[in-house]
Amino acid sequence: MIGGSLRAIPRAVATGLLALTAVFVLTLPAEAQTAEEAERLEELKEERDRVRAEKAAQALKVDTATASFEEVAQALDDINALVDLQEARLADAEQAVRSAEAQVRQAETRETEIAAEVVVLQSEVRDLAVASFTGESGANGEDLTALLLSDDPTEAARRRSLVEFQTGSLGDGIDRLRLLVAEAEIVSTQRRDAAEAAILGRIEAESRRKELDTAREAQLDLVAGAESRLEARLAEAAILDERDAAAAAQVRQQEEAIASRIRREAARRAAEEAAARRPPRAPVAAPAEIATVRGIQVHQSIAGKVEQLLAAAAADGVELSGWGYRDSIRQIELRQKHCGTTEYDVWEKPASACRPPTARPGQSNHERGLAIDFTYRGASMTSRSGAGFVWLANNAHRWGFVNLPSEPWHWSTDGN
Repeated sequence: MIGGSLRAIPRAVATGLLALTAVFVLTLPAEAQTAEEAERLEELKEERDRVRAEKAAQALKVDTATASFEEVAQALDDINALVDLQEARLADAEQAVRSAEAQVRQAETRETEIAAEVVVLQSEVRDLAVASFTGESGANGEDLTALLLSDDPTEAARRRSLVEFQTGSLGDGIDRLRLLVAEAEIVSTQRRDAAEAAILGRIEAESRRKELDTAREAQLDLVAGAESRLEARLAEAAILDERDAAAAAQVRQQEEAIASRIRREAARRAAEEAAARRPPRAPVAAPAEIATVRGIQVHQSIAGKVEQLLAAAAADGVELSGWGYRDSIRQIELRQKHCGTTEYDVWEKPASACRPPTARPGQSNHERGLAIDFTYRGASMTSRSGAGFVWLANNAHRWGFVNLPSEPWHWSTDGN
């Protein structure tokens, strides 16, 4: 009966607590201000995440083979930032799930404790109620009916004390029972809310995990492209060493900056996975396949086109020369020095994993005799405004030569 009469109390208690909480919050402008700042901070984080995602989307459009150093570096920074963001968001989501699950366990434990305590209290309250209203026994087992009929003043005083004791104990027990029932309802609500939060958190974590997987795939593709570019340009720098040390140093400086962006362990693993599925490059040219055209060594398959190109340039008053074929012996020596001496070290290890970064043999069209680094009047063509570059830009396509945009001097049969 008592338990049933208390069922309606918890909702009223909870409503009162909510009202008091609302009044309390309204009297704390500093905390309200903190809440506003937290909301604003969350908005700023959402804006930051949106901008990072947009930058990463643009990064994926960058052609690493032909883009400038600055564009490739920025693209790698943007995709790496997106991966970092997605990793952090997944970690936050997983932590939220763990926290919600812990709250569920705590609430379940407290519900069990409350249920046990309620059973004990209900029994005690019931016994006290019966004793108080029937006069069956006192605190020490005395017969209250006999005490009530006694004419002895001392016994009468004792009677009043015992009755007051039992009445007070009964009131305390009822109050405690009310509080426990109210707490049980609050804890039950907390458990349900935490369980729901855990479910939503798992859904959120799964969504974040998929976003991270997508970002890592994009990172892998971009890193693979940057790795290929890195090797090609480092191979170019090795060739330039013999003729233009300053240009070679500039290429190396830029590509070291690229290498530093793809050297992180996760990116390195991605690059190795990409390298494993990357189709092999065409084999390097054998010396017997090389022809010399006006001092430039090229593969015999394009020798006639090179002769026509140089002759047409000379007829227009443009003095072009340069260098083309370079064997792989020196590149193999550099790989053994910078990367290691095993077959994997020389031929498979990503360039960024070497110290300093060093291209694999066969990564340059020069090693196949299919590329030329042109000079104009004996000087390297480092500008796009010079007469030599302008002439090539207007005419080289007629003989199947394409410029690598990041290197004004480098022209090949496929633009790489």
